[in-house]
Amino acid sequence: MENVSPTHKELINVMKNARRVFVFTGAGVSKESGLPTFRDDDGLWKKFDPMTMATPEAFRENPVVVWNMYRIRQTQVLSAQPNPAHKTLAQMEQFYPDFLLATQNVDDLHERAGSRRMVKIHGNALEMRCLDCVTIFDVREFSFPEEFTQDTLPRCTKCGGLCRPNIVWFGEYVPQEPMMAAVRSAANCDLMLIIGTSGEVSGGYGFAEYALANGAAIVDVNPGRGALTRYARFWVSEPAGSALPQMWQEVTKNIAEG
Repeated sequence: MENVSPTHKELINVMKNARRVFVFTGAGVSKESGLPTFRDDDGLWKKFDPMTMATPEAFRENPVVVWNMYRIRQTQVLSAQPNPAHKTLAQMEQFYPDFLLATQNVDDLHERAGSRRMVKIHGNALEMRCLDCVTIFDVREFSFPEEFTQDTLPRCTKCGGLCRPNIVWFGEYVPQEPMMAAVRSAANCDLMLIIGTSGEVSGGYGFAEYALANGAAIVDVNPGRGALTRYARFWVSEPAGSALPQMWQEVTKNIAEG
């Protein structure tokens, strides 16, 4: 396992002794579950231009096309399974007294792995929101995908209004409640884990800067350097699915041995 100095032993000790932990995850974590990112060669952005499709304007002009794009994504999400990184983060949540996972991912792999103390800052691909009464529905409540076939538009069962994917699109603000929870956790943590995200979207929302200002140790778990790696005390240049379980096994072994 490769890491930036200080030593690997120090990394394990930092994780062992931490009490207030903030985790920031991105598409790289879900990619290890076989869920292509939008920018992969087989991702949706190769078929659909994000700047013209993942926007409120695109939905107003052609909601059928936008919904068909997200139906593809929903099918991909439902067929994917949590990987060891997702499961390890759920285990870590049980250990640390103060813990929050903030994810940019719109899938439900963290939840299916067992994570509960978490916020989703970009929305949920398996939810839709009524444009009129703002009611949020889980598409699985409608026997997805049978009732939402191609070229149909889902309607609200309460008021009949048109529903849209409950996703934060380009040009929209992230929801205030999950964002503020993430900022508070980042500003108060003594350990921040950056996992599977380059931090290029909105500069990582300043989470790393908040953590660093509080004196937190920052660990970047990514195969390649990203925009946030410069803030990291430790850079673990491996996929999270292999690195995180190994790191956590060493932490728990260290704890057991006293």
